[in-house]
Amino acid sequence: MSPWALNRFILAVSRGAVFGYPTDTIWGLGCHPLIASSVSRLLQIKNRHADKGLILLSSRIEFCRAYIDVNAADLETIAQTTNHPTTWLVPASDYCPVWIRGNHPTVAIRICSHPLIQTLCEGLQSPLVSTSANRSGRSNVRNRIQMQKQFANELDAIIGGFNTGGIAASEIKLLDCGSTLRKRPS
Repeated sequence: MSPWALNRFILAVSRGAVFGYPTDTIWGLGCHPLIASSVSRLLQIKNRHADKGLILLSSRIEFCRAYIDVNAADLETIAQTTNHPTTWLVPASDYCPVWIRGNHPTVAIRICSHPLIQTLCEGLQSPLVSTSANRSGRSNVRNRIQMQKQFANELDAIIGGFNTGGIAASEIKLLDCGSTLRKRPS
């Protein structure tokens, strides 16, 4: 994707675009987290209940500060680079939208070094909403062709030209106690 096309895409996301994209783990569906109508549309496309909550992917922890209620030590833990993608369930701030956290007192945050996520978050100065690219209860999309077949008529864009970080979802950990809720398959 050319720099011009990428900048145009970032503008579209800031205006509410819902898109498919390769993440640091698997293919995902995404949008801007503060545009409620975009999140609602994403959930409708996926056939996912809003009460489940969504993950925020970010290039930097600073972009997530408004969504979370943690101390400096916790910020360091969340921002640490690990040898596998780790999503942290973190206490949500009073400013975290219900359409992001669902019916939970926590919000899911993952700091990523994936080049596409880095570029998008830096351009938006915001995290991205992320959820696996599949209809609720179905298998995940594994490549751009599958994404095109399943979602082309419902998404504003499908981003290609980047690899995913693998074929498995991230590990999920609770920040308050460090326990693992979902292990990443080896």
